[in-house]
Amino acid sequence: MKKKVWIGLLAAALCLALCLPAALGETRQGVIAREGQEEVIEETLFESPLGFSFWYANEWLEAEFGEENNIDGVVVRTIYSDDFMVFSMISEEDAAEYTEDFEKNITELAADGRVQMDVYRELDEGRYYFLTLIAEKGRYFRAVGEYAEEAAEGNGRFFERVLDSVTFTPGCLLSAEWGLDEEDRVQVTLTALEPVTDAKLLKLDWDGVDVTWEEAAPLGDMGAQQAVTVTMEFVGDLPNNGVLYTDAAGETHAFALDISGEDGRLFFWELED
Repeated sequence: MKKKVWIGLLAAALCLALCLPAALGETRQGVIAREGQEEVIEETLFESPLGFSFWYANEWLEAEFGEENNIDGVVVRTIYSDDFMVFSMISEEDAAEYTEDFEKNITELAADGRVQMDVYRELDEGRYYFLTLIAEKGRYFRAVGEYAEEAAEGNGRFFERVLDSVTFTPGCLLSAEWGLDEEDRVQVTLTALEPVTDAKLLKLDWDGVDVTWEEAAPLGDMGAQQAVTVTMEFVGDLPNNGVLYTDAAGETHAFALDISGEDGRLFFWELED
């Protein structure tokens, strides 16, 4: 089997996501209530290749990949102050640990649909510090941020609107998390976010922008949240591992398993026709 993958276009798209000004993104109008008044705002859509998207008020906020307070991710900053949020995807294990002292942890609540909850929101010396989690169907998102107390009805409202708009983007129905190192190989845990059938590991072979593959190992049928740990070897600059599966609609999908240059997290991207 052979498919063309436009690596150059993918790299260019990622660069554009990092570099283009907000005004060039998809926009919409919205209404926000702050300081007792309703205000019409223009919002820009930010789509992250790490698996989520959100809308932000582009006259007040800016969004880009970066780092803030030693946290890597998508940084949403206010234009006129030092207030910020940092967004990232996290593992189910991390999400469960954050909420282990709650009456129900987020992994249980997310089984019934989208869940958004504050782990903490504390006022300290005139600034609010917060950590918010969002979860749905086995995917987990974290927002860490802070804003000034006097900005609670301003920037705080803008931040709340951004978080309310966070959506997990369609993608691979398997998630991947790092496991234990085994010399020149490493364990990877694959978890099905929804039921899949006839899942297989793939070995990818590149010739420029063309990729061919062969089946490396069968995984079989996997139910929602079913996990399997496999051993892989990561070689070269282009991904050499992938997965193939059939979804509930009977459609077959092939994905490359890649490593994020931002934070080293594993992620999948689809092999297009």
